[in-house]
Amino acid sequence: MAIPHYTAPTHAMQMMRYVEDGSLRLLWVSGTNPAVSLPELRRIRSILSQERLTLVAQDLFLTETAQLADVVLPAATWGEKTGTFTNADRTVHLSEKAVEPPGEARPDLDIFLDYARRLDLRGKDGTPLVHWHDPESAFDAWKECTRGRPCDYTGLTYDKLRGDSGIQWPCNEDAPDGTERLYSDGRFWAHPNECENYGRDLVTGAPKNAQEYTAFNPEGRAMLKGAPYLPAHERPDHEPPLHLITGRTIYHFHTRTKTGRAPELNAAAPEVWVEMCAHDASAAGVTEGDLAEITTPRGRVRAVVRLTDIRRGVVFIPFHYGYWDSPAGDGPAEDAAGRAANELTLTDWDPVSKQPIFKTAAARVTRVADSNAATTARNLADRGSSKEGAR
Repeated sequence: MAIPHYTAPTHAMQMMRYVEDGSLRLLWVSGTNPAVSLPELRRIRSILSQERLTLVAQDLFLTETAQLADVVLPAATWGEKTGTFTNADRTVHLSEKAVEPPGEARPDLDIFLDYARRLDLRGKDGTPLVHWHDPESAFDAWKECTRGRPCDYTGLTYDKLRGDSGIQWPCNEDAPDGTERLYSDGRFWAHPNECENYGRDLVTGAPKNAQEYTAFNPEGRAMLKGAPYLPAHERPDHEPPLHLITGRTIYHFHTRTKTGRAPELNAAAPEVWVEMCAHDASAAGVTEGDLAEITTPRGRVRAVVRLTDIRRGVVFIPFHYGYWDSPAGDGPAEDAAGRAANELTLTDWDPVSKQPIFKTAAARVTRVADSNAATTARNLADRGSSKEGAR
């Protein structure tokens, strides 16, 4: 309770606005790649490139964000460090270091501990604020944070986690082997006397207070809330009217920082594409395999056309593809078409979760080259690309 908590944590998109207006001058990015994953990338690159910003990037490879950074901290990957991780089903696993990290790469925890030592952070009693020194002691400190909470880890130890499989929280004196099923007793952590917050209005994001919540849910039952339909902030105003959505492919994760370097995965999905139905493709004058340009008010992307049974009026582009393995490097030239789907998406986010909106842009598709010319262009681009990356 001593930590200020009178407002919600600052979410990523708000941080970018603070950088943009100059009130945030140091940004430390660890294990993510906003120069490809955030919306309206031309704006994001401009924000991250500000002279008054000191940008620190902590990652395995020289990502697009790292290429824009003032300081790059090389980090160890999962097999090069020890630590726990928790699945969505509450199962806690221990992953132990298999090999030493190469070169100057260090585990994230070691980097953060070194930074804390250099800051000389101290508690009210004058002793070091960060009193753990390795993954296991950090885990023990985390366990104390969870004591008596819904996600109680206090019964877990590294020795217990070295067994045949993981262990589910809550795990404590009452459930020494973890708890497979929750809520079987009909009790939820939604009771007004137990819940940690009272929810938000799904349209405005405004927080509910204790009185509103208690009146709505006095017995603390589990709740399902429905949000009313609201029209997209940007709707097509041209013919044909096309809605752009972005998403994933099974072969890649996030911005391909690792999967793009796995030969089998990269061969399965080496380049960005745009999916359209046959009706919309015909209206746009494109066919299977053509090179098309997808345009929104934010930017342009060039991608190969795939005809699928996607819904009429909707076009889809996977968001994984950035520039680290292309001649563009950290992004396209100011007047050039890009490769990353988020060149096209708009700066907007859900009022409750703060998740950026990637599904509602208004787009136009035009033909650039037929399938034969597109294949030749891709082959030439592949020969000019750097496929190795930096560690």
